[in-house]
Amino acid sequence: MTSSPRSSPAGKRSLTRSRSRLGPGDWIAWIRLVAAPFALLEVAIERGNYPEGDERWGWAIGAAFAAGAVAFFEAHRRRLAPRALAGGGLVFDTAVVSAYVVLYGFEPSSPVRQLLILVVIEAALRYGRTGALWAATSAPALAVFEWRASERLDVPYDPGHVIFPIGLQLLVGLIVGTLARRAAKDA
Repeated sequence: MTSSPRSSPAGKRSLTRSRSRLGPGDWIAWIRLVAAPFALLEVAIERGNYPEGDERWGWAIGAAFAAGAVAFFEAHRRRLAPRALAGGGLVFDTAVVSAYVVLYGFEPSSPVRQLLILVVIEAALRYGRTGALWAATSAPALAVFEWRASERLDVPYDPGHVIFPIGLQLLVGLIVGTLARRAAKDA
């Protein structure tokens, strides 16, 4: 009996199968691994620019993300509880991205807030249009980012800087979720 390309000798799918056959979970596991060094590089580049005490948080978040990326990759490769991994990975990614958004609130012009759209895209790829609702999870990070920026610049807090990004994330999530479901039907 021969092993199918989807199975390893232990009967579990391999992440080394052809790119055309990788599912969203496979891509997300790889993307986390690729993103981790970039996250650490960003912390290194900003070295010396952080407000007092914040740089250590940057390194801690980066280290947690790198360790988590490796752990999730390995668990995904072994196909350990795929549904729990999908949900746990989404929560993990949201926590890491939210932590970076809050951390970089000292740089009001930083594009870091836009990273929150990635977790909404992840949710939409995994859960279709329902995943678009994940946009609501970005509210706390956006609110703290805006608060930190308004304090640093001594300007009024602007709730529009929280509401608009959530609305945009919702729209992107709906588009991606719809396209993901259509692609799944066509496959």
